[in-house]
Amino acid sequence: DYFDRGNENVEVLKFFERLKYKVLLRGNHEDMLLKLLHTGQLMQHHCINGTIATLDNFFGKNYVDYTTNTIDFSGKTSTVDRMIEFMEETVDYYETANFVFVHGWLPKTGKTVEGRRKASAEDWEQARWLKWTENYDGQRPLEDKILVCGHVPTFFAPDRDQGSADLFFGNGLVVVDAGTYDTKQINVLVLENEHFMEKADGDHFS
Repeated sequence: DYFDRGNENVEVLKFFERLKYKVLLRGNHEDMLLKLLHTGQLMQHHCINGTIATLDNFFGKNYVDYTTNTIDFSGKTSTVDRMIEFMEETVDYYETANFVFVHGWLPKTGKTVEGRRKASAEDWEQARWLKWTENYDGQRPLEDKILVCGHVPTFFAPDRDQGSADLFFGNGLVVVDAGTYDTKQINVLVLENEHFMEKADGDHFS
C-alpha cells in the first residue's frame, strides 16, 4: 500500500519515481485507487481507508461533489495519468530463486509456479485482501520457497509480546508489515544474496 495511509502521498510517489531499480508489488489500496481514478466514483471505503486524504494531497480540496459522491478530474489529467502510470508498473507478485513476494497472500492456485502464472488478475486482486493471520496455519505456504507478505501488521501475530511490530518469521514465511500508519516503524528485510536458505530449526528461520 503506497498510498492512503498518511499525508505525504505526493512525496511517496516522487520517492519511488526517483528509484532507478525497483520492483513494485501492488497492494489492495492501489486496486481501490485505480478504480476511483478511472470511474470518479467515491465509495464508502475510500472515506474509511484514507483515500480522501490521498486525493487532497494530489488534487487539493473542494473537488468532491458529496451530493453525488463523484469527482471531476478534468484539468487534473496529467496528475491522474502520472498516478495511473505508477500503479500500472506494479506487479501481482515477484519471484526469485528462493522467495515469492506478495502483498496479502497467494491465490488458491498460487502454491505452484504454474498456478501463479495462470492465476487471473481477479484472482490476484482477491488474494491481496487475504490476511496471513487467517491463512497461515504453521505449515509452509510453499514447499520449495519462502513466502514474504504484508497487508496485516505483524503485531497481530499470535503470542506477540507487547504488540511488537518487528518482522515475523514463521515456517517458510516472513511478514514485513509494521503497521507503519500506527507505529511509524518500517521493517526492512535485507537479502544479501540469492543463496540465502533457511535454517532447519523447526519453527523459524534466520
